[in-house]
Amino acid sequence: MGGNLSYNLYSKERIYKNETIMSFYFQPNRKIIKKWEPYTLSSGEIVQRNIDTGEIRYYKKNMVLASKEASLNRTVILMNMLLNMNDFDWFCTITFDRQKIDRTDESAVFDCYVKYVNNLKKQFPSFAYMTFPERHQDGCFHLHMLITGLSAKQMGLVNSGKVCCHWAKKKNKYGILEDLGYCSKEYFEKTKRLHELKETDGEPIYNATSFAYGFTTVSRICSRERCNSYVKKYVEKALGSTEKFKKRFYYSSNLKVPDVVKKLIGADFEKPLNFKYDPIDAIDKNIYIDNAKGQPYISDYNVLQIKVDNALKKDLDKGLIPINIDLNNIFKNNIQAVMLD
Repeated sequence: MGGNLSYNLYSKERIYKNETIMSFYFQPNRKIIKKWEPYTLSSGEIVQRNIDTGEIRYYKKNMVLASKEASLNRTVILMNMLLNMNDFDWFCTITFDRQKIDRTDESAVFDCYVKYVNNLKKQFPSFAYMTFPERHQDGCFHLHMLITGLSAKQMGLVNSGKVCCHWAKKKNKYGILEDLGYCSKEYFEKTKRLHELKETDGEPIYNATSFAYGFTTVSRICSRERCNSYVKKYVEKALGSTEKFKKRFYYSSNLKVPDVVKKLIGADFEKPLNFKYDPIDAIDKNIYIDNAKGQPYISDYNVLQIKVDNALKKDLDKGLIPINIDLNNIFKNNIQAVMLD
């Protein structure tokens, strides 16, 4: 199409443990030269600056909201990817000791956290983690960590004498009952018959002596699904971008990530199309779509995303197309045949 801008249609496969997420999206066939770039004023406010003229313009409210939403979406996608690909052994909560550090001082807290993590990395290369920083209403910082690659001995774990207990509560300084999440072993044994137990109830709570800047509670992860669901709430109320904690969560570089396969499946479209309204043969005839678990449509250049079980995808890749069989009818017919005999 000469020098005119056109769009190519790609598919991207992210191969997880049990399923493959396939995305179909458009991408310009040449790099688009941007006229505006983000620019920080001396006041700290972020605006847009024209690259050629230096003209300054302020972001509109809807642009700011859209940017924040897009940033959160990217964070959630990355978090889900790491949670799906890795099995963690320990859930750790870190609280800083006010006698050793100002727990409201972001720089001090961040520096202690980095020292602790780097020290573990040097000692134990297999150490892998995800960290979710949180700031409470009183201004104090807390850290929640998912950890794998370390034994109880390597973490310096000692039994605290307490156990996980989902019904345990305590009064805060305002006299309001709040969920505590743990209690003494004696209290748990006395009250457990009154409650429907969860997987974690009764699991021992440990303290990590390897952390020198405050207090820790560490418990073994019993339910991967429940743990993943629990930590996702931290991203929703995460710090976002602050002076030191610039990310909503942190993770080690040795975590597993899905394999990614990118393919060109169509070229020279005059404009991005929406598969929902403008059927595209390259997608419409795709064998995976009819066998996908879900087909959520996405706006902008992303026209479609589906999930396919890996076992089924291997069969489809071999050209084996599954036949839908009504097992219930077969089962009923077999029962009838047995009864007739």
